[in-house]
Amino acid sequence: GQKMSEIQVRDLIINAIKNKKSNVLKELFETIPTIDIAEAMEDIEDVSILIYPFRVIPSEYTGELFAELSTDTQEKIINAFSDKDLIKLLEESYTDDIVDTLQELPANVVSRVLRVAPTDLRKDINQLLLYKENTAGSIMTTEFIEMKNITSVKDAMSQIREKGKDAETIYTIFVRDAKRNFVGTVNLDDLIFAKDNETLEDIMDRDFVACHVNDDQEDVANMFKRYDLTAMAVLNKEDKIVGIITIDDVVDIIVEEANEDVAALSHVAPLEDSYLDTPAWKMAVKCVPWIVIL
Repeated sequence: GQKMSEIQVRDLIINAIKNKKSNVLKELFETIPTIDIAEAMEDIEDVSILIYPFRVIPSEYTGELFAELSTDTQEKIINAFSDKDLIKLLEESYTDDIVDTLQELPANVVSRVLRVAPTDLRKDINQLLLYKENTAGSIMTTEFIEMKNITSVKDAMSQIREKGKDAETIYTIFVRDAKRNFVGTVNLDDLIFAKDNETLEDIMDRDFVACHVNDDQEDVANMFKRYDLTAMAVLNKEDKIVGIITIDDVVDIIVEEANEDVAALSHVAPLEDSYLDTPAWKMAVKCVPWIVIL
């Protein structure tokens, strides 16, 4: 059955890591969702074995793998890494994922990460860490494709080929004018079917939906649902674009809010972990006051 195959997959991953079979491991990363690999790795106690995948796996996977690990495991890995390894990991991870990690880690670990981070990245991390929790600013990423309205379609395509690998999404291009005001969005499919000599201004959507850095994350999630978005611009007080929010961040918020709502409906205090991760005794303790009152 499926349960058996999950256990087999877990054993395959753990054996490949423990026996340092790099080719087997690469194949597993290509065929198995990264979240499943991350969950299997949580069972490995020995940190020298835990960091093995980061040494041998192609960089397209390692940033995502790190983001999927638990905070305890992330902390163990950071402490075991040399500065050089850490720089490599930071360069392969999206800034918003790094910030999510840093918000949970002890101060001494955070200061080490910031110390080794390249200057531009450190600036972006600090900027995101400044925003209040549960706001659009706290969940946005600063890695997006932004272009001037006078850019030709041909030049835009070249820029995407050049910079697209470092962006969180290439499906939406965010367009600004000469004064850095955010003026529209262009979807990748519109760009592909446009004529080379047209400018982004000719083909962009001007009726875009955007949010502000201090907007509540739940309101942002509702805008994504209402307007069926995959990415949205985040603007500062001057209506300049400072980041974007992508649909994967919104899914996390919807799950988080749903957990809190279910907890409220059940007359229990919100749980620190999701329901599936919360032990039964902890759930029972949360309900005791209500049982006594009733």
